[in-house]
Amino acid sequence: MNKSRVIIIGAGIAGVCTAYYLNRAGYDVTLIEKSSGSDNCSYGNAGMIVPSHIIPLSSPGMISKGLRWMLDAESPFYIRPRLNLELLQWLWKFKQASTSQHVKESGPVLRDLLMASRDFLIQIEREEEIEFSFEKKGLFMFCNTDYGLSKEIEIANKAKNLGIPAEILSADDVKKMDPNLDINIIGATYYPKDAHIHPGSLMDKLKSVIEARGVKFSYNTEVTGIETSGEKIEVITTADGQKFKGGIFVNCAGAWSASLMKMANRKLLMQAGKGYSITIENPAVRPEYCGILSEKKVTLTPMYNSLRFAGTMEIVGTDRSINQKKIKGLKRSVLEYLPQFKAGDLEGRDVWTGLRPCSPDGLPYVGAVAGYSNFYTSTGHAMMGMSLAPSAGKLLSDLITYGKSDLYSDLIDPNRFGRN
Repeated sequence: MNKSRVIIIGAGIAGVCTAYYLNRAGYDVTLIEKSSGSDNCSYGNAGMIVPSHIIPLSSPGMISKGLRWMLDAESPFYIRPRLNLELLQWLWKFKQASTSQHVKESGPVLRDLLMASRDFLIQIEREEEIEFSFEKKGLFMFCNTDYGLSKEIEIANKAKNLGIPAEILSADDVKKMDPNLDINIIGATYYPKDAHIHPGSLMDKLKSVIEARGVKFSYNTEVTGIETSGEKIEVITTADGQKFKGGIFVNCAGAWSASLMKMANRKLLMQAGKGYSITIENPAVRPEYCGILSEKKVTLTPMYNSLRFAGTMEIVGTDRSINQKKIKGLKRSVLEYLPQFKAGDLEGRDVWTGLRPCSPDGLPYVGAVAGYSNFYTSTGHAMMGMSLAPSAGKLLSDLITYGKSDLYSDLIDPNRFGRN
């Protein structure tokens, strides 16, 4: 039994999955979380497990599309203009990564990580005997324009070339698969290996599992400093005066990961991408499948007796205030595609907002931090935290335990944009 003490900063899905696998490997694990642990991005998201998402956010055409969207107050994407060196550096690297070559190189890496996560979740569900509404039915990309469908067909063909099953469906085909759903589309693509979960249930059940096995949690504990000695992290200090000593430290701080890295004199290009969700309990219509309204980038996910709509990507720093124009756009998109819902169905609902950690090239940061022998990170999963965290957690556990992992790639190296 390995008794090395591991300190993980951040108790979102990345931190919890990393703790799960390190605990299984015999490590003494403590999770430190700046909040109460119930309001991070891992709770209110769309809950989709998406092996289909092999195209990184930074891809050809995204810059011009983003510029057009910025002129529309209700669009799904927005960057708040501001004189900020870190934002400018992020945007420059985003531009450099938005190439066909980057998409080609990233596809196999994302495929392997995403398919592995799906397998790991199946294993967790079976071995831990926990239930988190894990529905392995697949995902639709719903399209209501010829152009939108043509672009989704291109992506589906790329997915099939990488060995990911994908189908091209007519509106009638979709209706046959989900006869209760009335949706204004001309067609869709369908990914049978995709799935959906209730993210809050997965978080709570996994926390209970690892806590019962000895993993310790320290909530409302904000890291304010890192003490080093040579090539080792020795201690992290917190706002309430605590000192956490350990043999290994892992940065899973999500949208705050770059700030934590600064404390160790390391750079991590990161921007927080704000997203929103609205959940309807006992909706009049509950689809059998999860899906994405392709042209509007809005997701719909059935979860137990509820239906969750989620979307938008706002690069606005760590501001978590609610932009009512974006909420209006999200609601308008739902009504445009789904005539079974009326405006009143979406009014008066609580709006959840969370911050996703986004790297400039659309790939996560998973691995060892250069210059330190005992510092690692798992962050930058953007909109795919639920889909990438299990494989990232297993990858880190293997790196820490054995010094290698079959899932590792230089494309997800946390040092790829430089150490300082």
